[in-house]
Amino acid sequence: MHSIQYTLLGCRLHLLGQGAEDGDNSTVTELKQFTLDLEDHVRLTGSQLHLEALAQTLLPYARHIISGQAREFTSANGMAAITPFHRGHRLQFQKEDGSQGNHDVQLDDGELANMVRCLDAAILDPRLQVDITAPPMQGLRERELRNRLPLRRRLAAPVGGLVLTMALVGLGFLVPVPERFRVTDSEEQPEGDRAVELIEEQGVPIELDMEAINLEEGDAAPDP
Repeated sequence: MHSIQYTLLGCRLHLLGQGAEDGDNSTVTELKQFTLDLEDHVRLTGSQLHLEALAQTLLPYARHIISGQAREFTSANGMAAITPFHRGHRLQFQKEDGSQGNHDVQLDDGELANMVRCLDAAILDPRLQVDITAPPMQGLRERELRNRLPLRRRLAAPVGGLVLTMALVGLGFLVPVPERFRVTDSEEQPEGDRAVELIEEQGVPIELDMEAINLEEGDAAPDP
């Protein structure tokens, strides 16, 4: 039996399985069991299927935590599930012996980060020649991208447009509308009087050529 161990502050992952000696390193080609210890108060053990379940849940969950969109993740085989819980995280892990009930582990951010780092180290380690692939990188869904914006910013545009519309409608009621007058038949004036009024309103001075008038009068007088 060969073993590989990954140790971080407060977290230790130990892999045990069949393999071959490769110089000073042990290569595991068939994983029999893994043990994950957290601060000496939580111990998770299982087979390769259990380790795959942890990778399928913890890795995408951690990426969503960084993006600010924490939600529940469950492995395809149902052996592991993790969800936000108060200010931390709740991991439900199926027991290796198949007994009733699951391990119900509450994690803080530091413990979750250490578990993710240990899983990353195991998946990327060339000494572990076992098909445990990380889940594919997937972007956030459209609804999750919209939810990333604070509620105040999402409501600013529609509320601002509604306030502006109400303000314009209110100004429309405040501005007086010019009245239109219609002259009835009884108020109509004769054409002559209207012409005189128009001349008076225009106020254009009328100059008379007195010399021309005198000449015309002199031409029209009879000879003595």
